[in-house]
Amino acid sequence: MKVVIVDDERHVREAVRLLVDWETLGIREVHEAANGEEASALIERVRPGIVVTDMMMPVRGGLDLLAWLQAHRPEIQKIVISGHDDFHLVRGTMQHGGQDYLLKPIDPEQLTGALARAVARWNEQDQSRKHELARNMEINQLRPVMRDRIFSDLLGGSDPYGNAQTVLLSESGAPHPSSCLVAVLDVDSASAEVADRYARHRDLLYFTLTNIADEVLRRSDRGIACRNLRAENEILLFVWTDSRAARPDPTLEETLSEINDGCFMTLKCRFDFGIGTAQPFPQGASISYQSARSALHDRNLLAERAYYYQPESAGARPSFAAPRLDAFEEGLRLAVLGGSDRQIGDAVARWMAEVRRMPRISGEQLQRWRTDLAEMLRRWRETKGTRADAPGDGRALSGEADEDPNPSGVIPMDAHGRLDLDRLEAMLRDFLTAYARSRSAAGQQAQSAIPAVVRYIEQHYNKELTLQDIASQFYLSREYISRRFKQETGENLIDFLCRIRIDKAKLLLENPHFKIAQVAEMVGYQDEKYFSKVFKKLTGLSPNQYRKS
Repeated sequence: MKVVIVDDERHVREAVRLLVDWETLGIREVHEAANGEEASALIERVRPGIVVTDMMMPVRGGLDLLAWLQAHRPEIQKIVISGHDDFHLVRGTMQHGGQDYLLKPIDPEQLTGALARAVARWNEQDQSRKHELARNMEINQLRPVMRDRIFSDLLGGSDPYGNAQTVLLSESGAPHPSSCLVAVLDVDSASAEVADRYARHRDLLYFTLTNIADEVLRRSDRGIACRNLRAENEILLFVWTDSRAARPDPTLEETLSEINDGCFMTLKCRFDFGIGTAQPFPQGASISYQSARSALHDRNLLAERAYYYQPESAGARPSFAAPRLDAFEEGLRLAVLGGSDRQIGDAVARWMAEVRRMPRISGEQLQRWRTDLAEMLRRWRETKGTRADAPGDGRALSGEADEDPNPSGVIPMDAHGRLDLDRLEAMLRDFLTAYARSRSAAGQQAQSAIPAVVRYIEQHYNKELTLQDIASQFYLSREYISRRFKQETGENLIDFLCRIRIDKAKLLLENPHFKIAQVAEMVGYQDEKYFSKVFKKLTGLSPNQYRKS
């Protein structure tokens, strides 16, 4: 705590210094000024918590100084010491936020009491300011999540709460346009180097890409970018268009190229974009999104990379039967159980021999193979005698706690931007080899997984999470992860998830513009009634009662 004493008489300033036990009051610095002008410069420099000032001074008097403090530093506590018992001066002191008006000659007890009250008020208000700052910081952290949620909801075919316009008005001061097209940035089209660099920091990659795209779109008021909370590997670009135009704005590809140039400057990597059709906004956003997604999924990954794909450029699909990965499941499963690198390599090579005969491989086909693999791993975990039910179970087909159930979401590309089949084979082989080796360490990994589970819940509380979802994420059985979580944290996993969600909901309820149903959805509850039931169980109040309190 710092104090500034302002008086044009030096002996008065010295008297104030001598009459007070500053250390007892918790005041560590005392500064002096001879008039209001000198004091204002000093206050800007040292930032005191309390100012003790005379009223009648040359250059700039006490009333002027109090008025300046009230306008520029209202948080500072103000005490007046004056030789004039004048109603005009006392009223001016009160009008400008002065807390005490003491008369000369100075009474030590009165001065100490006034300073003690000022210190108490400062500390109380300082705690309040810190709490408000922390609350505002958390709200600012949640605001992008709210926007992502609102615009991701448009993909369901409507604006359920009418909030898209509200967001646009609050962020740009302009109402939403009459039409838009949705473009999709495919995060999985990143280079292998970028994918490896951000393997454990995917949220940072999404944040970076969203910021690059959003900056380009907002610079010319072309649209906004956000993360698609309905799909893990997509950034959404809502690009405003002329509702009378039959085709997208001719400068659209220039805009997307500028975004891709920004990605290359930042990440040394370019990405693929699917471009949807122009549709009415917001009701047509879902249609535009589906066409953009189809353009991405239909692109031929064996052809040279084009980066920007539109539905009409996808071309007719040739008729042929693509080999299903699960048709080779038994050979892959036995190779993994055997744990031999050679057996795993041979099993993967047999499947890849069929893949290499395909004349065309689309993004959709690649995704189906990933889904096949995830389903195979799920079946292996659920097979009797192969579940990670206890530490040290050498039979458990369990991967590392923080490893993805797919070899990689990234599309391996060669120098010409085509799907690299050799790298695809190596990725699957290496993944299954590591998967097999992890079995003997399943128990040890499971014991160390709980802190990672806690972090995962704290980062994904606003999504639909079940115990099975979390167990699958960490390759553990539901029973085992539930038991270990309770042992290590003293709290049931589902109770912990509910508490995190309700804590976030309390913060959101302080914003009167959000409906209860919106708050429920933002923290992961699709059913408003169930959310209200959980909220009341944990807080003793309904969401409405909490908001009113």
